This record gives sequence, C-alpha cells and structure tokens, in this order.
Amino acid sequence: MYRLAVPTDYSRPFRIDGRVGNNALSFDRRGPSSSLWVPSLIRGTIEDVTPGDRVVFEDFDEHDVLQSCTGLAHLVRMEWDGIPVVVMDNHNHAFYFWAAALEAGRLERGATLIHVDQHRDMRVPERDYDGATLADAFTYTNFHLNVGNYIVPAQRAGIIGDTQMVTSGEALNDLSLASRPNKILNIDLDFFAPEMAYIDSALAMRFLAAHFAGASLVTIATSPFFIDQARAIGKLRELSSALRRKT
Repeated sequence: MYRLAVPTDYSRPFRIDGRVGNNALSFDRRGPSSSLWVPSLIRGTIEDVTPGDRVVFEDFDEHDVLQSCTGLAHLVRMEWDGIPVVVMDNHNHAFYFWAAALEAGRLERGATLIHVDQHRDMRVPERDYDGATLADAFTYTNFHLNVGNYIVPAQRAGIIGDTQMVTSGEALNDLSLASRPNKILNIDLDFFAPEMAYIDSALAMRFLAAHFAGASLVTIATSPFFIDQARAIGKLRELSSALRRKT
C-alpha cells in the first residue's frame, strides 16, 4: 500500500510505493521495491515547466525493454488569457484538477471534455470514484488511477459529460462542440510525438484554438513514457504562443 505519510494534495512531492496507481503497471516484473515520484504543484508560467530528474513512470516498451521515465520538476498551474491551465507529466493527475475546478465553481457538473491525445485513456479502473472531498480525489487519482483509466470514472461520477475523442487527424475536422460552454480542453502532448507526424499541424492548431477560446479549464500532460520530454515542452511553448492572444 501507499505510505500513510503522503500528503492529501500536491503541496509537496511524494513517492508512490506498492502495487497502486501508475506504480502497479508491470509491478511484478519491475520488482517489489519499485516506486514512482510525484512532483509538487506550483503556480507559475510557461517558463516554470522544466524537466525533472526523478522517475515518474516506468514500464516495458513494445520491445520489452524497461523504460524508466523522468517527468517534470513540478506540476505547474498558470493562466493563459484568463483561462486556468494545469501542466502535468502523467495524465491521470487531470482527474484531481477536474474535481478541484468543479469544487471551486470553475466547472459545472457534466462538463464537456475535448480529449486530444494519441490514446483514448478510456480503460475502466477497478473501482469507481465515490469521494466527497478534494483529499478523496487526490487519493483516488494517485493510488487508484493510472494514465489510461481516468476518464471513465470522471464520467461515472458526473464530473464530465459529453466527450469528444480526438486521436486522429480526421477528428480535427469536427468543430461541432467548439461553442460549448462549461468545457475542458484536455491535451496530451504525445499527440505531437514523431509517430503522429502524419497529422496536419496547422489543422491541429486551428482545432485547439477554436476550443481554447471558450474553455473553462485546460489540462495538459507531457506523458514521459510516450514522448520525449524536451520535445513535449517545446511543443507546449508552441501551443502557448499559438493559442494566446497577442496584445
């Protein structure tokens, strides 16, 4: 199980030990002493999104080689043109920030989700979310969810409602939900990994700009197992420049 000393929010970093959360992936093969680092959350700017030196995700790749992936130095909360943006490494952290935005009144229940990602992240976790506090959401996010199964429990808990999956270039042509209020734009930067080079980058930017303009919250993952972190951070800076109004 996880250590009792871990915090109930992201105010300080901590480790995940045992067969829980992302650490449960290939746990038997990686060994019982395996653990993962979770960075603390800071309020900052795009300049504060920097690579960390701790392993935040570890699993075997398609060649059966263990990849020990470092993530970000910090999770970073910021604003772009008045819109809250949270940048994280592992994408399951988004569940907590959706719950936090709901509690703060930034979102209403049943928010529309625009999910731009190389993967659907729609696996079903072993248990649904039945928490009532942000501390509950924090525990659930870090010790019950992983990078591939955080969307379904958010749907079942009523945090999000209609969901548009954008995992291909063709999906970027559908702007039918662009004018929706109460909307989360959820971006995984692995959508811009080398294997996705066939996607028209200009079309992707137009799609993201259309949804960013009316978003209530933007969550962005650098997904260290799926994209080189230097490349991901570079793409994040491009997004920041492209999506924000020039004054």
